[in-house]
Amino acid sequence: MRDETKRKFERAVWMQRARVGAIIAVSSVVFAMMLAFVARDASVELVRVAGSVTRVAPMPATAGQPGYLVDVKLANGQVAEVLVNQISDPKVGDAVEITARRHATGRTTYSWK
Repeated sequence: MRDETKRKFERAVWMQRARVGAIIAVSSVVFAMMLAFVARDASVELVRVAGSVTRVAPMPATAGQPGYLVDVKLANGQVAEVLVNQISDPKVGDAVEITARRHATGRTTYSWK
């Protein structure tokens, strides 16, 4: 009976170690994938895109800096929302050129400059 109890105990200890090892391995893989995604999202291709201003609204007070939220209708028909500082004074109907930032992950963001 003592040998059988010893084997059960050793098996339980190894199962516990295997669970901890599996959790560490899965966590490491997930962390590595997150780092790869962030590194990939950091690579950006800048493209100037023409469009026209369709809407100008004041930036919400919670944003911190004064400025405008500007909707720009791009040449391909897509509408992009851009944050603009208060130095620029966009008007509805103005023809503008904004910068499209195409990230390697497929995400596209737009900026006024």
